[in-house]
Amino acid sequence: MKRTLLLLLPVIAIAVAAPEGGQKSREEAIGLLWQESVTAESSGDAAGAIEKLLAYGKGGGDSYLANLRAGWLNYSAQKYDEAGRFYAVAAKLQTNALNPRIGLLNVAQAKGDTAAATTAAEAVLKIEPTNYRASMAYAWGNFQAKDYRRAASAYQRVVMTYPEDQDALSGASWCALYLNQKREALEGFRRLMGMNPEYANLRSGIAAASN
Repeated sequence: MKRTLLLLLPVIAIAVAAPEGGQKSREEAIGLLWQESVTAESSGDAAGAIEKLLAYGKGGGDSYLANLRAGWLNYSAQKYDEAGRFYAVAAKLQTNALNPRIGLLNVAQAKGDTAAATTAAEAVLKIEPTNYRASMAYAWGNFQAKDYRRAASAYQRVVMTYPEDQDALSGASWCALYLNQKREALEGFRRLMGMNPEYANLRSGIAAASN
């Protein structure tokens, strides 16, 4: 993708040739470019999707939408650094928008960057406190950082909303164990046993909590 950061700059409307059927409004013209970008992507034409998106941006399209879509197209092409830059700009343009922050979480997880994923998840949760993916990513990031108290709190919030969630229950139980709350840990592990006796490391958790 060309490093055309015109998407990030104030855009200048360009003249759009009027078809024989009559003059299109500026909004209709840029809307058609957006739809053509979406259609090209759906057809597997990534280059065409980017080309139409660039035309959308140059033609006066919404800067937030342009950056958000540029983030998505780069993410789909596994160009994660580029995707992250576009998503970050979109997040600055719309400070309460959820999708660019989820995009940054997607990028961080795709790169295997747990610390960045934790930060991105926290940003999502500030807007949507019950977001499942962000809650689990935030809990896991803190667990990996050995901040078991914060991880436990995050896992427990998920369990309260989704009592059937095995991953959150396991995470909360392991956090309780590492916090030396063996009774709570054992209760959690036994409950998990009642749902899935073959859950990974479950028996090791029960053994550790029983000592």
